[in-house]
Amino acid sequence: MRRTLLRRRSLLFLGVVLLLAVGPVALLAATGTFNGALERQSARWTTTDAATSRTAWRNVPGLSLTRCTRGQVTAMLSVRVSGGPVRFRGVIDGVPEAPMKPGPARFVPNGSESFSYVFVANTAPFEADDTHRFDIQWQSATGAPVTLQHGVLDLLFEQGTQGCP
Repeated sequence: MRRTLLRRRSLLFLGVVLLLAVGPVALLAATGTFNGALERQSARWTTTDAATSRTAWRNVPGLSLTRCTRGQVTAMLSVRVSGGPVRFRGVIDGVPEAPMKPGPARFVPNGSESFSYVFVANTAPFEADDTHRFDIQWQSATGAPVTLQHGVLDLLFEQGTQGCP
């Protein structure tokens, strides 16, 4: 009886130690960081209605900016939408295979509702040029019609130095 109790306690202690060791590693695998000296801000907005029922990604009309950036870029999106479930994502330089973090955001409006989301990414020169295009893309999550009544894209960034106008 005493051996069984000692064995159980040893296994319990070993299990707790293992959880304490593996827990932080699993957490680090699911998070990331970017750093930058965000010194500039630029915004673009639209009050023109746009609609889609496409399930393929496409740029939101009026919510794109081209800026000279380096390091971290924060793209803040705020929209008013109605209709079916909708997804948004931030894309840099037309490369959809590498959307801004944390990835696409899904929203299901109940009537006409506002929605905000923040995307982040790290930018670097391409062929000695810090000029980058930032697009907000959207899609209907189910093929149901979605209408955007108005929206804002607000970028926070550090000014690039290479090849900028």
